[in-house]
Formats: sequence, structure tokens, C-alpha cells
Amino acid sequence: MTREEALTAITKALTATVGDVDGTIGEDTNLVDEGMLDSLDSMTFLFELENDLGLKLEAIDETYEDFRVGSIVDIVVAATS
Repeated sequence: MTREEALTAITKALTATVGDVDGTIGEDTNLVDEGMLDSLDSMTFLFELENDLGLKLEAIDETYEDFRVGSIVDIVVAATS
């Protein structure tokens, strides 16, 4: 999966979690620090992302705290390569 495809998957999962976000996120966006996700939303977002990808993102667990989009893109690309 390319970085662009990973960003599209992240945007889709984020939209399913909090509503329309097209065009408002980039790799430098921090989803928690910028108030797009709270702690409950973050778990829902990760569930939506893993469900959409059809795989468990092993690098993300219940203690995961880095909600920068670029970091999540890195994880998705590595998991799908």
C-alpha cells in the first residue's frame, strides 16, 4: 500500500468515526492534540481502520498514544507491505 492509499484509508476511518474530514488532515495532523479524536473516538477510529484494512495493526495496542497521521501512515504501509 502506498502512503497516499494509507492516508485515504485513514481518512475513511476517521470519517466513519467523527464525520466528514476530507481535505482537513495531512501527515502532520495530530488527531488527538487537534481535538479531532478523544480517547473513546481514538479506539473507534482504530477499529474502523483495522476493519477497513482487514488486518490487525500489531504496532497499535491499547497503550498507543501517537495519533500523528504520518505515524499511522507509516504503520499501515509497513503492515500492508
